[in-house]
Amino acid sequence: MKKYISPVIGVIAVMLASCEKNITIPQPAYNGRVSIQSMLEKDSVPVVYFNRTVPYFDKKVTFNDLVIRNAQVIIKSSVGIDSLRLDSTYDRIYCEYDYYYKGLVPIQSDKVYTLTIRNGSDTYTATAQTNLLAPTIDSVGYTPTFEDLYGEHEGIIVYFKDVPSQTNFYRFEMTRYVDTTTKKASEVIASPCLGRDSVKVRDIGRSVYSDEGLSGQTIKMVIEPAYSHKKGTSGMIYVTSFNKNAHDFFDQLDKQKQSQFNPFVEPVFLKDGQFGSKAIGYFSAKTNSVPVKFVFPE
Repeated sequence: MKKYISPVIGVIAVMLASCEKNITIPQPAYNGRVSIQSMLEKDSVPVVYFNRTVPYFDKKVTFNDLVIRNAQVIIKSSVGIDSLRLDSTYDRIYCEYDYYYKGLVPIQSDKVYTLTIRNGSDTYTATAQTNLLAPTIDSVGYTPTFEDLYGEHEGIIVYFKDVPSQTNFYRFEMTRYVDTTTKKASEVIASPCLGRDSVKVRDIGRSVYSDEGLSGQTIKMVIEPAYSHKKGTSGMIYVTSFNKNAHDFFDQLDKQKQSQFNPFVEPVFLKDGQFGSKAIGYFSAKTNSVPVKFVFPE
């Protein structure tokens, strides 16, 4: 028995095939800004990340590509002037050097610090005050499932007491060791620089919190760990308190990511912050709670 193709169907198939066309969309002009990120911490020397920003599809995204060299970076306070110099550490997860400007004078508490960066004809300046009080962690727990905008996850639960004498902004932080059997999100850490070794990492919470309406009360955080683990994996958990400028910057980044995953969340664009329209980022101070050891129960 012969099979026949309807002429109408054949014409439609040809029309559909002829409608397929590859087009190239020209990228709009990109007006880059610099990125400045610095978090002062008592008894530690200051560190400032000073990088260029690039378009989303730009392939030059290594630390070496992004760092801005030969800038003049100064941090000034009542204790004197600290001239920062370009420095680096080798990141064994990414197998490349991580570049930043590093000072020599340890940060002191209850001081006002002024950052000034000069790069060619451009000058950037901001201030931060190191008068923060550390929160106290009351307890740490674990839940195998909780839901947020990103879906269902396991979570670390942290209860801590808000410092009542000031406006506070908080974030979760955990330090632990990872190796090439560990996943970050869903991707295995495929680092040829690690071999069979492990390396210490900072697992920083995606969301930031404010004590608005909760002054002096107990605050609850439920955090999805960034890295995978096995039963018995341990880490040290902190609650970090920092200035409002850093909170606003991190909060905008979190809302940007939410809008990528949830079509009902309006897109969020980075607003001008401490550096106005000339740069994105923050110059802030932080203090950590006394750490609490946590062991994953499963």
